[in-house]
Amino acid sequence: MRDFTYLNQNFGCTLAADKTELLTSTAFTMSQTTAPVIELDVLPRLEHGITLDHTKSTYARSPELLTGNSDGDRFPRDEDTANPNYMDMTMVGSGHTLVDTAQPSQTLRLHIGNVIIEEKVLYLVGSCIGIFAAGLNFTATGANLPSFQKFYQLSYQTVSLVFLASFGGYLVSCLLNSVLQSVIGTCNVLLMASALHGSGALLISFAPPFPVVVIGLTLMGFGGGFYEACLTSVVSHFEDNRFMNIMYAFSGLGALVSPFVIGALTKSDTPWRHYYWFPFSITMLSIALHYLIFKNYTTPPDHEEAPEQKNVRARLRLAICMPVTWIGAALIVFSYAIVDVLSNWLTSYLIDVKGTAPDISRYQLSVFWAGLTAGRIFFSLPFIHVRERIGNNVLLALMGGAVGLLWGLNTTASNWVSIAVAGFFLGPNTPGILSIISTWVPPSLKEIVISVIIGSALVGGTLGSLIFGITVGKVSPGLRLLPLVIIILASLSALIFWAMPARRKVD
Repeated sequence: MRDFTYLNQNFGCTLAADKTELLTSTAFTMSQTTAPVIELDVLPRLEHGITLDHTKSTYARSPELLTGNSDGDRFPRDEDTANPNYMDMTMVGSGHTLVDTAQPSQTLRLHIGNVIIEEKVLYLVGSCIGIFAAGLNFTATGANLPSFQKFYQLSYQTVSLVFLASFGGYLVSCLLNSVLQSVIGTCNVLLMASALHGSGALLISFAPPFPVVVIGLTLMGFGGGFYEACLTSVVSHFEDNRFMNIMYAFSGLGALVSPFVIGALTKSDTPWRHYYWFPFSITMLSIALHYLIFKNYTTPPDHEEAPEQKNVRARLRLAICMPVTWIGAALIVFSYAIVDVLSNWLTSYLIDVKGTAPDISRYQLSVFWAGLTAGRIFFSLPFIHVRERIGNNVLLALMGGAVGLLWGLNTTASNWVSIAVAGFFLGPNTPGILSIISTWVPPSLKEIVISVIIGSALVGGTLGSLIFGITVGKVSPGLRLLPLVIIILASLSALIFWAMPARRKVD
């Protein structure tokens, strides 16, 4: 066989005509490229001070060899090497496949003296800040519902429109999120979310006519929807239930803070509109933090993604065809319906049915969200593991029992305890569902699936609150139906959990 040598300028390896020499040279090259991360332009670590580094890196998974076949085989075949024109065929200009190109990325690290905080933790911190801002509005509308009714002289049916306003903004933003993340990037989506959320809060803070309040709540819904869908997709790439629980614990923390602030304003006879300066300030702070953390964020690559899956329409079709998408959507609808109906109407229920003072009812709503937040933190601990189907059914049963206690008893102590316990066992339900879904979905489909799931959640939560408000205004039991409705929703959710496939062990 005629010997010849071809110098590959990209990889610095020599291909010989002899097949044994070819494979030996290739194996040697692979041994030199087994390092998963090659860092370039790394800044020196400082012994003192705080530094935020965006380090360029290249992820090299294997040597990228030019092949002579359109299937992208990594090594040449026998019939290829026997061809005397094989080397001409492997030139870059021949139109043949360049296999497995390295993926450049940015590695984010925060240096505080000798301590280095990795990018996963920084992304989690940024996600917690945004979801906290969105969580502020989860309970603010329900806690301010009596104030809206009194200030604008509205009926139950009319004041329920505030839930529809938030729903409209949330739903549209969730449906648009995956497209906008692909087009303008995660950082710009988060900056837009802050602008929308802050402008809505600023508008309501001047106590405009009720239709303008509805517009302001719609803008806040837009911002909250972008926050939740975008940040949930970021954390879903970690595929770690603990990270999801921690992020949604901050959502519960935001929902916990709002009733305390509104209750304090009510007790001091301060106009309700002053509350909205608080979320406005938080969103202004989040603009700066999100820009610093997410300005170079890119979606992790899906190395198994086929070329035909890369456009949004094809990925949407794949997501819709996955059974886990529909099962997850049904679960999240009931999960949000339970949380939103109970949260939005608990204050009115305690005042009208239990005879609780207006300021105390807001504090009890805060206790519900404190229990919910504590539950999410507790079940994110490393030694706590909740099984997907049996575990979540047990938690829902315990939550239903606590709501039944609230329904059957009417003492000060039982009200406080039952509300806190119901929140504690309900807390891990939503992040648990999202974590289950994220483990079944490939990285290339996470943004779309999460956006669809969050959009479905808002349908359940907002329409549930709206339908409940219309119903209690037309039936004689009125708000006394609240505990019964919650127990029914929890029972239906427990049944749907059994349709979720069992978790597979994947290497």
